[in-house]
Amino acid sequence: MDNAIDQIPAEAWPWIDLLFNITCAAAGIWLAITVFVLWRRAASNVTPVSSVPKNKRAQPDFLEVDEKARREAIARGEAFDKELEARDRAEARQERRAAKHKRSPLQRIAGLITLLMAIFSLVSAAVSVIWQVGFIGNMLEQYSAGDRLMALVTHHPIGVTIAVLVICFHIYRFFTDRKWQQEA
Repeated sequence: MDNAIDQIPAEAWPWIDLLFNITCAAAGIWLAITVFVLWRRAASNVTPVSSVPKNKRAQPDFLEVDEKARREAIARGEAFDKELEARDRAEARQERRAAKHKRSPLQRIAGLITLLMAIFSLVSAAVSVIWQVGFIGNMLEQYSAGDRLMALVTHHPIGVTIAVLVICFHIYRFFTDRKWQQEA
């Protein structure tokens, strides 16, 4: 044995020392982890799978249904659902009452005026559309395409201006965002 050790070159001894230290450190870490796992199992009362005796007649519990417990669980679930629904209805009722009380008389009047203006706008838009059908019919019969466009611009300058501005803005945004160009 001494003869074999003497045959190891001197340059190899630092490597042998390093490998010996790494092996000792790995063994120490393994030992610490093993002790920790065993203590943890003992503390949490966990049994290793390999230590459980084999029972070939064993069957899982879920193969047999306890009908009585199942009915009781369903009844408890339905009662809980009813309780939740009742609680939700009560909370919604409280929120509606709180919202009603938070509004001042001036806010209620403003809401009523807003509703009336919305109804007025809807009715006036419907009537305007009906009257515009006759106007557009006359335009189609009497004017050429260019004359129709000029009549539209002269009769509705504000609407045409807003439409042109919106169209120009979106064209500008389309080209500045370059959505039409594939990103590299």
